[in-house]
Amino acid sequence: MKICQVNPGCGIEIPPKGWGAIEKIVWEFTTNLRKQGHEVDIKWTNEVGKGEYDMVHVHVANLALNLAEKGIPYIFQCHDHHAFHWGKDSFVFKQNLEAIEKSELSILPAKYLVDYFGSNKAIYFSHGVDTNFFTPNLEDKPHKLLMVANNGLGGKDGHDRKGFTEGIKAASKINLPITIAGPENNKNFIKDNPWVEEYDVNWVFNPNQDELLSLYQDHTIFLHPSELEAGHPNLTILEAMSCGLPVVGCMEDNLDGMAKVEKNVESVKGGIQKVLENYKEFKSQSLITAEKLSWYNRSKELTKLLKPQTMKEVLVKEYNNLQKNPNPPLSIKNDIFINFVKGAKVEIKGKKESKYHVQFIDKESNKLIHQSTINNNMWTKTNIEYFVDYKILIKDLESGTTTEHYFNAKGKKVYIHLASKSLGDTIAWLPYAEEFRKKHNCKLVVSTFNNGMFEENYPEIEFAPPGTKVFGLYAMYEVGWHYDKNGEVNKQKNKSNFREISLQRTSSETLGLEDNEIKPKLTYKNTGSTIDGKYVCIAPHASALSKYWNYPGGWQAIVDYLNELGYKVVMITKEPLNDGWHDSKLGGTLTGVIDKTGDFPLSERANDLLNAEAFIGVGSGLSWLSWALNTPTIMISGFSEPYTEFEDCERIEAPEGKCRGCFNRVKLDPGDWRWCPDHKDTDRMFECTTSIPPSTVINSINKILNKS
Repeated sequence: MKICQVNPGCGIEIPPKGWGAIEKIVWEFTTNLRKQGHEVDIKWTNEVGKGEYDMVHVHVANLALNLAEKGIPYIFQCHDHHAFHWGKDSFVFKQNLEAIEKSELSILPAKYLVDYFGSNKAIYFSHGVDTNFFTPNLEDKPHKLLMVANNGLGGKDGHDRKGFTEGIKAASKINLPITIAGPENNKNFIKDNPWVEEYDVNWVFNPNQDELLSLYQDHTIFLHPSELEAGHPNLTILEAMSCGLPVVGCMEDNLDGMAKVEKNVESVKGGIQKVLENYKEFKSQSLITAEKLSWYNRSKELTKLLKPQTMKEVLVKEYNNLQKNPNPPLSIKNDIFINFVKGAKVEIKGKKESKYHVQFIDKESNKLIHQSTINNNMWTKTNIEYFVDYKILIKDLESGTTTEHYFNAKGKKVYIHLASKSLGDTIAWLPYAEEFRKKHNCKLVVSTFNNGMFEENYPEIEFAPPGTKVFGLYAMYEVGWHYDKNGEVNKQKNKSNFREISLQRTSSETLGLEDNEIKPKLTYKNTGSTIDGKYVCIAPHASALSKYWNYPGGWQAIVDYLNELGYKVVMITKEPLNDGWHDSKLGGTLTGVIDKTGDFPLSERANDLLNAEAFIGVGSGLSWLSWALNTPTIMISGFSEPYTEFEDCERIEAPEGKCRGCFNRVKLDPGDWRWCPDHKDTDRMFECTTSIPPSTVINSINKILNKS
């Protein structure tokens, strides 16, 4: 197709090096249409000849009317919010309406403008974003607020269209740093509102595209409490979302990834707090929205409008009929979109005015999980994020027809994220992702913080680094221990209290699978022993003192016993030997051990375990690694109940009558090294393991090594 993009003639080069929204839109359409194989020129109106192009795309009203005078058909894209601001009696409104009426079709990037102009030539067509340029910085960083806007109207009346006032004061109330970026015009706002000097604002003027990208990537939440925009969403909102920033802003429609607020300080503050409380979900939604509205995808949608004359006539006629007939025929249908991305969601899109009653039902129990009545161009979603075998009923209240949808992931893309960086959690949870894939025959994407441990042995799974944008999802689940803002178990993300079930069941429950103990298939290879003779590995250290075996001299007694049997003892913890602080937790520096402590790759730890006769450890990641590698494992744990870890081991626990299992009753305080919730600083402190004598461990050693 041969297309002309009309130069808006605002004195700004295309592509713009700095500010220039319409110029940016012209350039994005041009480059993305060319990528799709179309021939696209950017020309002035006096350079456009009649019949020269399949369609002429113009962005300014007076230029559109110039084309009309020459008899050249065009599509008009209205970007002028002043038509709304100055009212229907204004010249600017009348000029834009005339440009719309004389167009083949007009595309307006805000629904309120479609309604406002009231023309059957006008349809809604949103802006887009360059998702290849505006990309997220996946590093963790402290929360910082960002506003990007041209608010340079100033004025002694304190006019603040973009909501700088609300953004600055809300940031101050919530004690978060704020940056405001835009053209030099913003200095007018500072000049006319001297109160802003009392607030700590980082002002950035005239950023170019690269500098703007850096700003988006350096911040975590985007504020846009604007009272009036020509685009909903506008360009900066989509750029921020493409960089992974949730948005707090004002719009006439809901937008996934945005907390909708009113233009006042308390509402903006509340929106920021809502985003902070659900940050991961908002961030994920913002990335999905940006990808859906990429300029490449918007250009594809544009070409559906830029068809030969016969197709254009059909489109215009269809929109005319919609305007004339308030009760459109049943042949005009709305589209139903359903996904299960961190909850079940139903969205209705289309021009047919109708109400829908939506029910989300647990098919297994026939229990109603959630129900809601929505209009077309609205959505509803469940709060439950773990797997439910849903039956969804969608009743069109106008026609009485009911649509049923049953969860069916066969051949569809599903994303499972393991939310913990802990080695033990990852080893425990990963096998159930594979079980989910096999059960549902889906295209599975998995992210863990240790992908290299699994990739080679799970060829049917696509592994992605945490934070990777994954699009086109049918479903998404996040396996983890989730707490609400009060520190209680989040029952929307976890089906039951994870402290009262096995660690592996956290994953099987989240994914709706049977609770069977499954070992993962690790990629580690046996490259041969690096120790001469038979040996046993030990790992006495852990991340909290409550996890240690705290019997005085216990570890040295075990080392001495193994040495007497003729076994070497290899210590493989990351925590170093001959370090005073760490050695003190074992009752002093252990002797008679081979020191392989330190920060070595897990592949080396795995090789040591694969060639060992046995492993002795506590409730830590190395015990899980030993178990997964099928090395005979002895685990000493008093702080957890027996059901917590794996069954395939020699488990040594506190004798009957002694305090134990606090980990399964009380939330661990990782900041308290000496955490002992029941008996801290008493003579019963850590009695769950001080009551385990070396003789008990020796009995398990004899059993594993077949010693009498």
